[in-house]
Amino acid sequence: MEWFGTWQPKIRGKLFYNWPQGSCEEHLRFKNTNQLGPEPYDVVIVGAGVIGCGLAYKLSLYQLKVLLVDRLNDVGEGTSKANSALIHSGYDAEPGTLESELLYEAEIEWPDLASKLKIPIDPIGGVMMAVNREQEKQLSFAEKNAHANRATNVQILSSKEIRELEPNASRNVLGGLLVPGESVGDPFITSIAYAEVALTNGVDILLGTNISNVEVDHKSLAPVHHIISSDNHRIATRRIVNAAGLGGRHFADRYGGGEFDINPRRGQFALLDKSARSLIQHIILPVPTAHTKGVLVSPTIFGNVIVGPTAEDLPLDDPTATHTTNEGICKVMEGGSRLVNGLNKQPIITTYSGARCACRQGSYVIRYNDGGKGIVTLTGIRSTGLTASISLANYLINNLNKEVGLELSPDKTAINARPNSAWPGWWKRPFQGNLSNARDDHGCMACFCESISIGEISDSMDSPLKPRTMDALKRRTRALMGRCQGFDCQVQIAEIISDHTGIGISKITKNGPGSELVTSSQEEDIK
Repeated sequence: MEWFGTWQPKIRGKLFYNWPQGSCEEHLRFKNTNQLGPEPYDVVIVGAGVIGCGLAYKLSLYQLKVLLVDRLNDVGEGTSKANSALIHSGYDAEPGTLESELLYEAEIEWPDLASKLKIPIDPIGGVMMAVNREQEKQLSFAEKNAHANRATNVQILSSKEIRELEPNASRNVLGGLLVPGESVGDPFITSIAYAEVALTNGVDILLGTNISNVEVDHKSLAPVHHIISSDNHRIATRRIVNAAGLGGRHFADRYGGGEFDINPRRGQFALLDKSARSLIQHIILPVPTAHTKGVLVSPTIFGNVIVGPTAEDLPLDDPTATHTTNEGICKVMEGGSRLVNGLNKQPIITTYSGARCACRQGSYVIRYNDGGKGIVTLTGIRSTGLTASISLANYLINNLNKEVGLELSPDKTAINARPNSAWPGWWKRPFQGNLSNARDDHGCMACFCESISIGEISDSMDSPLKPRTMDALKRRTRALMGRCQGFDCQVQIAEIISDHTGIGISKITKNGPGSELVTSSQEEDIK
C-alpha cells in the first residue's frame, strides 16, 4: 500500500520528552510515571542509539510492554550519529567471531530492511588500496580473511586495475582489493526508522531522562526491578537491557554488573563539499592495522565526501571526547591524500567526531543476568554497530527468551515497515510521482543549500517521534547541513518550529534544554 502525507497506522506507544515546562507541548512533556501506566514493563532498554532502537523495533513485533529510554533528546543522538555511515560486508572481521556472523547475516538482510523502513542506501562497493610494500604484502591475507568470512566476491586488484576503477587513485598505489559488498547509508534515518515503527507498535519512548540508580530485586522468583531517574522517577520493569554505549559502564555500576573496561575511541572526520564527489567512484579503504580500520575516503549518501576517522583512545570521563582538533583533522586529510590525488585541494565545509565504545574485553560483549536476574549488558559494539543492528536485535531476542525467560508471542497487528511518505524528502520528494500531494509550502524553500522546503520541515515535525530540536530536524531533513551549515537558514527554521508548535522562540534549542538559540530578551527583537 502506498501512503502519502501523514503517518497512517494508529500510534499505540507513548512518546515523552523529560523537559521543563514551555520547552515542548504539554502533551509531550514527561511529568510523572503515571503517564506510563501502572504495570511494570517487560523490558526497559536503556540507550536509544542504533542498537537500542533496533532491539526496540524487533521487540515491538511481539506482545510485550517495552520502554526505550535515553538521557539525550533524540534517538541516535550519541555515537550512532557520528560515524562513517558504512553498511559493512564483514570482509575484514575476525572469522568465527560473533561479529563476523552478525555482519554476514546483516548483509543479507539490509536490502530488504532498507526498502521496508525507507532508509536510503547505495551499494557502491569499496576498493582497498595498498600504497607501500608492507601494505601490499598484507593483501593476500586480507583476501583469504574475506573469503573465510564468506565474502567470496572480494578479489585482489593490480595497480592498473585500481586506476581503471579510480582515475584519481594515488600515484603510489601498488595494488588492492575489490570489496563489492560495501554500501553507504543514512545513519540518522536508521535509528529514527527503527524507533518510529517501534512507537507505532506500542513501545513507549522517554527522552531526556538520565538514569541515576537501579533498585535490583534479588528476592523474588519473578523479580521486578526499578530504574531511578536523576529527577527521582521510579520505573518498574522485569528486565533491563543496558545498551547505553559509552554510558554503559556507569550504568552497569548502578546494578552491580560484572567487570568490563571501556573508553571512548574518538574518530574525527572532515566533511568535504559536494564538489569533491567526482573524485571517487567507490568507498576508498586503507589497509587496516591491528588498532584501527584506518582513514578512509568515502562518498556519503547525501552527495558529499567524508575523510576519516582517527582512532584516539581517551579516558572514559574525558569531556573532549566528541570535540575535533586541528591535529586530528590534519591527520585525516593527510591520510586521505595518501589514497586520493587532489583531495587536499577540496573545501572542508565542516568537521565532526564520534566516540566509539572500545572495550578491553573485546567486541560484542553480551552478558545475561548480569548483576541481577533479567539484566542484560551489551558493550564493545564499535564501528560495525550500524550494520549489525538488525542481526544483533534478532540474536538478542532469541537469547532474551532462552537466558532471561522473555516470553515471545507475535503481535499479529504489528507493522514492520514505514509508509512511502516516510522516505526523507531530500531522497524522494514528498510529491514525487504525484503532484496532487504537494502543498503550497512544499514550494517554499527554508534551506537553499539542500533545497529543503518549509513543508518538508513541517512534515518532519508531525512524524511519529515529533522532533522538537534543530539538530533533530537537521538529521531528518538535511536542513542546516549544506555548504552554509545553517548560517543562512537557522533563524527561519527556528521560527518555523515556533509557529508550528506554539513554543516560544526563546525555548527553541539546538539539542535540548540548555542549548537555547536566543535569550528571552532577544525574543522581542526577533519579533
